[in-house]
Amino acid sequence: MTARTLAWTGFLAVAAFVLMAAGRITALDPVENLTLVVTAPMQRALHDATTPIANWVNDFTDSSGLSSENAKLRAENERLTNDLARAREDATQLKNAQDANAIKQQFPADRFLSASVIARDSSNARRIVAIDRGSADGVKEGMIVVSEGRSLVGTVSKTFSGYAWVTLITDPKSAVSAMVQESRAEGVVAGDYGGSLDMEFVGQGAIVKQGDFVITSGIGGGYPPGIVIGRVSQVKNAEQDLFQSVQVDRLASLDQIEQVMVLTSFEPKTIAQP
Repeated sequence: MTARTLAWTGFLAVAAFVLMAAGRITALDPVENLTLVVTAPMQRALHDATTPIANWVNDFTDSSGLSSENAKLRAENERLTNDLARAREDATQLKNAQDANAIKQQFPADRFLSASVIARDSSNARRIVAIDRGSADGVKEGMIVVSEGRSLVGTVSKTFSGYAWVTLITDPKSAVSAMVQESRAEGVVAGDYGGSLDMEFVGQGAIVKQGDFVITSGIGGGYPPGIVIGRVSQVKNAEQDLFQSVQVDRLASLDQIEQVMVLTSFEPKTIAQP
């Protein structure tokens, strides 16, 4: 630093002291104004130089505070979401128990065994699920499985001590003797590889309308009569065909089903040909 710079800095310091003292006694206003004019550029330069640093410090402080607040909000949101999920699951389990009890009260002559779905076949060729009840619980092959709403789900096809496999009505190998509830037209409800249901062998003269209920007929002894399978979704009549083409929408949501009921009071019968 040169002598001239030191002298100039000393002058500014003295001038600032004099201005402070003069401000106290409200004197030297002309001198104060002149000095402010001289020092203003330096003050602006210092302000401009220090403002980014001050802003960065403020932003850093605000950012740290916001990050901490955001972390707290995320944790609280996660907790509330988990609480909601648990509440919904509790409500679902309670409804399942209530539905099961309602079925038992509605059909007092029948005996049902509650079961949970524990596995599903992963291939597209089969539509089967495993339940957590087996031969040790009295489950036998051929027993009928229904949903908690009492719609037909399928048939027990293989049993083990602690679990059993159930072939769903949408399986390509499934075939259920059925009838249209309104007209009593009979046929066979079969599954296909797309997971749909078709009612086959319905004669051209049979009255079948969209929205009609399709139920088990009991013909053949494999199923008890009167279990709801689904509703007619589409009917196609072609004069050259021997049978009508009837599509059925199942009532039970088999793709997401979690709880089922095994009808233990019914054992299928094999009716021999005469």
